[in-house]
Amino acid sequence: MIEALETPRLIREAKEKMEGPLLDSRREKKVVFVGDTHTAVDLTQTIFDKYYADSDLIVFLGDYVDRGETGVENLGLIASKLLEDPTKIIMLRGNHESPLTNSYYGFFAEVTEKLGETAYDQFKEFFQAMPYAVVVNSYLCLHGGLATTLDSVSQIADLPFPDMNPDDPTAFQLLWNDPRDMIEGFIPSVRGDGAFYYGSDVTEKFLTNNSLKGIIRGHEVVDGFREDLGGKVMTIFTSKYHGGAAGVLVLKDDKMEKVTL
Repeated sequence: MIEALETPRLIREAKEKMEGPLLDSRREKKVVFVGDTHTAVDLTQTIFDKYYADSDLIVFLGDYVDRGETGVENLGLIASKLLEDPTKIIMLRGNHESPLTNSYYGFFAEVTEKLGETAYDQFKEFFQAMPYAVVVNSYLCLHGGLATTLDSVSQIADLPFPDMNPDDPTAFQLLWNDPRDMIEGFIPSVRGDGAFYYGSDVTEKFLTNNSLKGIIRGHEVVDGFREDLGGKVMTIFTSKYHGGAAGVLVLKDDKMEKVTL
């Protein structure tokens, strides 16, 4: 396992590999999608042991820290693999890669205990350099979901960047919004001010207008997986802190396989 003291160097170097808020679209033969890991460094290692060698791409959908005690090591492990082969690992930003959550859910305290309070600044800089989204094999991959102001994928490339919290409403919603069946349009979310639920109509319109097959995202505590909006949105959760299953989604030759770890 990566030692905590190694992580600051690893994230500094990994930050230099980040390419902006929207990554270029990818087309790969075998892709593994990983949901929220929330400090589960053992599961992250299992994923690399199982899939790194024979996969073309592993996409992490955000939320690497908080809710546990090994967020520093979890980030360090993924960053080390990104540095090993930057073409093979994508680290998207989640809503927990932010000062908005880290003071409440444990990561700030973890960093302070292991590395000293001033070390947290390096993590903030790393978080705000993380991309929000990428299109892989015609699926939009991001942490939360569609935003009220988002009409095209290309708009993500023009978002204010870096944006620490983020403060931009569209960027905030990309990290915080959730899909819900049985609603139309957008309605306010119980997550708080600025967050919304998005329905099937706006999802169908967005996918059609952007020539997309669907959305692959994390963000919600589910028992490994959940399909929403007629299967157009797939939620993946890869942490066991909640007591449920940890899932990864494998897309090979355009066929999806749900794998429980």
